[in-house]
Amino acid sequence: MLTVDLTRVAPSLHNRYVLRLRDRISKESRSLKVIAGNQLEISNDALPGPANQTVAWVDEIYPDGESKPLTPRVRVDALKHVAQLERWLRQPAQAATHAEAAKMLETLTTWEYFGDSEWQSRLVRIVNDVLRRLQRIHRIPSNSRLALLCELYPVQAAHSDSVPGNVMVSLTVMKELHAVLERHGASTQREIFHVTSPSDGPVSDSLRADLRDLLETSLAFNHPGTSSRILRGQVLSVLEGRTAALREFRAALSSGQQLVKSFYLDMGSFTYGLPETIAGAKNVPISWHGAEIPEATTGTILYSANIEFLRRYMARILFYACAEPELHLHFHLVASDAEARAFIREAEDLSRTIHGFSHRTSMPPSLSWSSSQLPPEVGNPITYFACARYLVAGQVMDKFGTDVWVQDVDLYPTSPISQAGTALSGFDVVLAASSGINMLAPWRRYIANSVYISRSEKGRAFATNAAQYISAFLDEPDSWMLDQNALDWAVEKAPAGTSIGNMRALDIQLTQSAMNGSIES
Repeated sequence: MLTVDLTRVAPSLHNRYVLRLRDRISKESRSLKVIAGNQLEISNDALPGPANQTVAWVDEIYPDGESKPLTPRVRVDALKHVAQLERWLRQPAQAATHAEAAKMLETLTTWEYFGDSEWQSRLVRIVNDVLRRLQRIHRIPSNSRLALLCELYPVQAAHSDSVPGNVMVSLTVMKELHAVLERHGASTQREIFHVTSPSDGPVSDSLRADLRDLLETSLAFNHPGTSSRILRGQVLSVLEGRTAALREFRAALSSGQQLVKSFYLDMGSFTYGLPETIAGAKNVPISWHGAEIPEATTGTILYSANIEFLRRYMARILFYACAEPELHLHFHLVASDAEARAFIREAEDLSRTIHGFSHRTSMPPSLSWSSSQLPPEVGNPITYFACARYLVAGQVMDKFGTDVWVQDVDLYPTSPISQAGTALSGFDVVLAASSGINMLAPWRRYIANSVYISRSEKGRAFATNAAQYISAFLDEPDSWMLDQNALDWAVEKAPAGTSIGNMRALDIQLTQSAMNGSIES
């Protein structure tokens, strides 16, 4: 299937567009009318020859009969070569030649007007994959694959908001940002820090000056496309604050919502808000189910999930809990009371079975339970399942008189965590602070999968601010990364003197399985 995409071509009263198809061997040709602003799909049966022999391009026809090519000539089967580009950029810092980079760029630019949703989705994943790899690379040589690809791409000429254009703008901006951050040593892991705003710790005055210079001089940062605005907003969130950043995010979303969704790492732009829009949050109505814990417990590990998701991981959680019975685990279920009670009976039977089967002499896992129903105004239930733990954290503190350690259901320890409380207890809040390029994006600046919140006055203020932020955006359907935006807000609003530690610097060993997709299917 060949898709011709002219959705970014403005309709004209005078000019028309024709798709040309030509078999390079037999010389047989076909022409099909294409309407500006629309897509046209052609099956392989409609081609004049095999895909590996057929060349396609679009001509723009003028009223006087003259024509000129709107697109480059593309061999139809070349579209699948995005897989080669994926493999090539798995080592973005490896040395390459201009010829190799030119070939990869040609593969990329064929997607400006041709392609399909499946392959464009893979194209988008290249950006996310390169970003992850850059986090582990200290230097990008000028003769590297990524550097040469960006050097050959004429960013200033890429005025369309196409997927390939945004991919190349994103790659170019990431390369430029990486160079600036590396020069300042900001790509290494941030140590334990004390902050009252997100810019206090990671961004020095000299780094601010270089970031501002980059914003003013970089062609990629000043490209009119969606990705450029999103990335520009991320840097402005550090340099100038929420108002300036939000202006860029709103401009990007006004015309490029679908594109932002496809670049899923930046979904947080949908729920990035201004302080004056954040209203107070009411307590979630909670049902408690047999919530008794040992008096010696000083901390509570807090999970939230829907029952279906928790079923995928409950046995693993209980397996590790048997090894550290001194831990207290609290599960907040987003379910009706009847559904919650039925699940709790099953889960407690499973806990007794696992503990008994192991012939342990220690106490069985310490478990407690609560539940609440999914509010009708929630725009995305999956987001709510993950965010509910932050909405109920204050009530869990009050119920048990303990600090809370919020964790993702799919995390598991690779070393004992029962003694981590000693390191955590020196702070009001401990969360994982991102480094490198990720520290610039508000929704990736702090990671929500493992956050310790003490029951101190400042810890409680942090929990309240996070809950208020989440509550303000619960009706947004495109709300992935809402909890991490809430953490950024809570750090920004933290009272002076709040002691905030970096979970990464404390070296607490929690991880996720590479089998998550299989486990959750």
